[in-house]
Amino acid sequence: MDTRRSTCWSAWRGVGLMALLLTCAGCVDNHSFAPVPLPPFLFGDYETKPLAPLKDSDTKAKLPPSGKATLLPPTELPDPHKLTLDAVIKEALQSDPKIRAAAENISQASADLWTASLAPNPVMTTSGTLLPLTRPFTVDAQGGPPQFDVGFSFPTAWLLFGQRQAAMDNARVGVNVAAADFTDLVRQRIADTVAAYYDVLEAKALLDLAREDQETQKRLDGITKDRVKIGGVGAIEVDRIRLAVLDADREVRKREAVLVTARTALQAQLGRLEIDPQFDVDGSLDVAAAPPAPPQLQQAITIADQYRPDIVSLRLQIAKSEFGLKQEQTKAYPEVTPHLGYTRQFQERAIGFPDASSYGIGLDVDIRLFDRNQGNISKARSIIVQNQYNLHAQFAQVRGEVSQAVEDYRIAHAALTTDDPERLKMAISVRDRIEAAYKAGGRPLIEVLDAQRAYRETLRTFTLDQSAYWHALHHLNATLGRQVLR
Repeated sequence: MDTRRSTCWSAWRGVGLMALLLTCAGCVDNHSFAPVPLPPFLFGDYETKPLAPLKDSDTKAKLPPSGKATLLPPTELPDPHKLTLDAVIKEALQSDPKIRAAAENISQASADLWTASLAPNPVMTTSGTLLPLTRPFTVDAQGGPPQFDVGFSFPTAWLLFGQRQAAMDNARVGVNVAAADFTDLVRQRIADTVAAYYDVLEAKALLDLAREDQETQKRLDGITKDRVKIGGVGAIEVDRIRLAVLDADREVRKREAVLVTARTALQAQLGRLEIDPQFDVDGSLDVAAAPPAPPQLQQAITIADQYRPDIVSLRLQIAKSEFGLKQEQTKAYPEVTPHLGYTRQFQERAIGFPDASSYGIGLDVDIRLFDRNQGNISKARSIIVQNQYNLHAQFAQVRGEVSQAVEDYRIAHAALTTDDPERLKMAISVRDRIEAAYKAGGRPLIEVLDAQRAYRETLRTFTLDQSAYWHALHHLNATLGRQVLR
């Protein structure tokens, strides 16, 4: 009786152990994890609202829906044919397929975390052994007896040696890496979109200048023809002004082509698959009377080191590789697999004894004599060193980018603040007075053309300086990873 009771108690302990392991396995669904939020690149609510699925009706670009994909609903956008800078940025965040594709990397990293949080599945085995092959088993011709076995096994190394926890720690940092990489792509896409926006404004301003010059040359053409009729100038002046008119017409066509190209490039940057011929932007190149001064180089480098998402990503990759090393080290431990089995022996017909049921318990442990995961551990150590070198290399590259961006902004800032603000007014005054004198017969045509050329070049330089200022300002913000100038 005591032996039978001890045997039953051992069986129940085996069942209890297996149930406990299965219960632990069922409680590991801890994959829900939000990545650490990074500082936004722009002030405002551009990057603070949750992503929502994209619909075909939202934009002209027919894109497939995505699990987590956009930042602002398109219904908040103004007239799609004439967008402000704010609306351009919002549409880029809403519709740019590259941003939407990059957002899926976070979902994929979260799925990897989910996978890492799952315990291995138990294994069930069944078998029938000692079955009669050439003749039946009887009491007179005994054999077997035949038996049926069913068993359950469940690996436990993930729980005993921290393999699951190490994998989850590694995967959690992977989610943060994906979030940092996504933020860096948003930074770059916003910077490219803003640059394309100001390219359109610059092209529009230069086209307006070319059309103004075209109208001026045509007006001078009429004045010159009138003077030729009364004998005030020779016929050669007509040919000269006619060449000026042709040059102005050619410049207008050139500037129109440049504007079309700039608008097309901006629409492509916004993720539009269909080019809208009525598309335009609303804005101005005008700069405030006192634009913000350039930051100090060391201050700018400090900001970039703190806020650049690519730097943050590389730091996280070092942390991820360290967790990866711990994960590989846990894999050096042996696999421990307890198993519990049930056996039914069919004895009555085979040997004349009653049929019997029994159980069995066991433990499988692989002996790590040769493979102790040495190669993967060594590889993980190498990845840590590699990521450290990559971070140092990125530090050097960022310092060069910041230095160049600060210098570009300093030059653009100086061009607007140190040049004579009365220069443009003087060029306009000289042009108008000489043109009036020519109309009255007091000045030759060559002086009028020279005055117009001086005015045109002055206004063109002023326009390019304004455009260069805005390009440099936003490029500096993007390089620092933070909107420090507005």
